[in-house]
Amino acid sequence: MGLAMLAGGWAIASAQGPGTAAPPPPNAPPRRSIEALSELRWLTQQLNLTTEQREKLRPVIVDEGEQLHDLRINERLSPDQKKAKALEIREAFRPKIAAELTPEQQEKWKKMQPGTGA
Repeated sequence: MGLAMLAGGWAIASAQGPGTAAPPPPNAPPRRSIEALSELRWLTQQLNLTTEQREKLRPVIVDEGEQLHDLRINERLSPDQKKAKALEIREAFRPKIAAELTPEQQEKWKKMQPGTGA
């Protein structure tokens, strides 16, 4: 009977395939939140953000990340439509981010933006 159970377990494991990953733990933060926090860390390093600035920017950047994530998984839009919408989302969030930066940080951040030629 032990051999039969072993063979049965192997059959079940094989049926799942090699690419099957375990689901994340229920209390794990969503991947998009991790990406947003990673962006916040990068901005903190590049612009030397204060603790207060980080706290004010966190919900803004998380919201932007969630909107971009929702756009990426939207199957109704063509790649060109997604690209245009992503640009719209980023443009909508730029003033919200800039509002929390000092004039010096804003200048540096502006140079970091794609398409500024800097």
